Amino acid sequence: MTYGTKNGTVAVKAISAVLFLVFVFCYLYFYQADILAVSQHVLSGGKTSYEPTIGAALITLVLYLLQIGVYAFTKLEGRAYALTYFPSILILTVLTSLQPDCNKPIAFGAWWIVFPLLLLLYAGGGYVIRQCQTCHSYHRGAGWMSKVLWCNVLTLSGMFVFAGLCSNSNDVYHYRMKAERCLMRHDWDGAALVGRKSLATDSSLTMLRAYALAKQGLLGEYLFNYPVIGNSCVLLPDSQTVKLMMFQEKYIYHDLGIRLRQQLSPRKYLDFIDRHNIAKPMGHEYLLTAYLLDKDLDGFVRKIGKYYELNDSLPKHYREALTLYTHLHSVPYVVYHNTVMDADYQDFQKLCRSEADTAIRKTKLKDTYGNTYWYYYQYGE
Repeated sequence: MTYGTKNGTVAVKAISAVLFLVFVFCYLYFYQADILAVSQHVLSGGKTSYEPTIGAALITLVLYLLQIGVYAFTKLEGRAYALTYFPSILILTVLTSLQPDCNKPIAFGAWWIVFPLLLLLYAGGGYVIRQCQTCHSYHRGAGWMSKVLWCNVLTLSGMFVFAGLCSNSNDVYHYRMKAERCLMRHDWDGAALVGRKSLATDSSLTMLRAYALAKQGLLGEYLFNYPVIGNSCVLLPDSQTVKLMMFQEKYIYHDLGIRLRQQLSPRKYLDFIDRHNIAKPMGHEYLLTAYLLDKDLDGFVRKIGKYYELNDSLPKHYREALTLYTHLHSVPYVVYHNTVMDADYQDFQKLCRSEADTAIRKTKLKDTYGNTYWYYYQYGE
């Protein structure tokens, strides 16, 4: 092997190592930290917690040491050198493809079969490639190392894409886990802002956002700025469709008032603690929100006067609900008027009547009024 070829080989290995280390650390730290956090929480029974910087650094180091061991064993060189990173990438993919469930042990799904099968295919392919490799004791030409470098870079890139495609990329699940981690750090604002620009959501994410907003006293101001799934049942966890993975539900009940031994629906629970005067201020906000989520405007207007003066200082969604109620009833229980809110509602009604096609009308209303209670009342699920 000539001096130039030897230096070129070192360069290929160095560049491959840098690409691998940078990708794995960034991938773990910026994208998969929440998935690893919940996996560790479930596996340890909540006794340990995941620290993103340390965790990403340790996993990256272990996977790199594994690559060194694989290279020492296989001796794959030249264009095949990047393949020595495959076992490390495969393990990384498995680690970040899990979707833990609070009611079940962590399941590896098809990986129980796919993982050993891929390792067997890799071992067989690596043996064949090793046998086909030619001696590097002579000079390959000026452009040979450049081709080797690009071949390895493309191979690594393909494996990075494989990891990204086969890992847990469920955006709503990522939002939920990130929001829970924010709640565990008492970062209420951070939890409320998770996924704020996305239309993707589920009932569990709605519950987390409601709690984060309520902790800031903003539940009646911003909840319907987000896409909302479900009625009042989404306000409290039920371990079935509305779940917490890391954050403990006892903190939610403590902030609302008290936790009852008897399992009640969120609406019945909130009504019970309100009637028995054991609800805290957040419990009052949750009850009013439960009425709105159930589209029970009559119940809402009969209860809101207990906690608020019906004036222009009301939270936005409460003003919207009162405006809607006033316009829907010829003989309303309460009459609420706000010049700006009334004008906006009239514009909302005009837009409703301006388009006969339901789908087009819904799209237009969403673009302009998607952050209002009026839109939820008309189109919310």
